[in-house]
Amino acid sequence: MQSAEPHAAVPKRPGAGGEESPRPVVIDACFALKLVLPEEHSGQVREAWGHWVEDGVDVSAPYLLAYEVASVLCRKVFRKELAPEEGEAALLAIQAQGIILLHPEGLEQVAWQLAQRFNRPAVYDASYLALAQLLDSVLWTADERLKNALQGELPYLRWVGELPLSE
Repeated sequence: MQSAEPHAAVPKRPGAGGEESPRPVVIDACFALKLVLPEEHSGQVREAWGHWVEDGVDVSAPYLLAYEVASVLCRKVFRKELAPEEGEAALLAIQAQGIILLHPEGLEQVAWQLAQRFNRPAVYDASYLALAQLLDSVLWTADERLKNALQGELPYLRWVGELPLSE
């Protein structure tokens, strides 16, 4: 389902006083990197991020995100796609975004089950899916291979291309 606004794609849940508060959002490393690197869909990601911040949405990820982001940036520096200073600045910028890194009990087991269910060769991507499942949240991904492999299988999986284009 495509929303008119990116923050409208965040489901609401009852708050403490009966008011509705936004559910947490889970993001993967591909999504996070679009906050700091000029790539396809980066503008949409930044706009959605701005709405989430305004709306007080908690953005979470498994601890794995920190290592995946650092590895991608290191690889880009190694390949001379980024200067070392740019890579470090991008890493610091992502760290400053306030992404809540979580490792709830049972994460590995749920990730394992999801990897097995969808015939995935590793549990890395399944870790993000598992966290979203455990938090009763949505997972926003910019990983096109993951989106293509699981399209329509998990109602909480959202593709960055669903975000509206900035004008």
